[in-house]
Amino acid sequence: MIYTRSSDKFVDLAPRPVVGEKAHADAFISVHFDSSANANEASGFTTYYYNAKKDMQLAKSLNSAFDSNLKMTNRGVQFGNFEVIRNNTQPAVLLEMGYINNDKDFAHIASGAYQQQVAGDVVKGLTAYFKAGNHQ
Repeated sequence: MIYTRSSDKFVDLAPRPVVGEKAHADAFISVHFDSSANANEASGFTTYYYNAKKDMQLAKSLNSAFDSNLKMTNRGVQFGNFEVIRNNTQPAVLLEMGYINNDKDFAHIASGAYQQQVAGDVVKGLTAYFKAGNHQ
């Protein structure tokens, strides 16, 4: 696992896919927390892919691992035109794991138990993805 930042400071988006490429990563996962225009307007988590041929199976594997375990609405797998997944040569997804301006979501996001569950589910999803023979 390679982190592109270890604190809450701005890091330019363009170099992030390059880090994964230079490391010959088998998958690129960008983890985020969403926000909506109005507080408590949106809720849940979403798994985004950019290239259906390259990224879709990774997105489905990860989203399936989240589906029954997290206590938030699963907004599913969706297309996302985000630089960090669009400019990747390896399979790449962007995970929005809840809305920081939703009181219910934020209560989950702020808990260590939720963070551990997300991390464990990512491992489960990756294990299923690679066990199914999805390698570059």
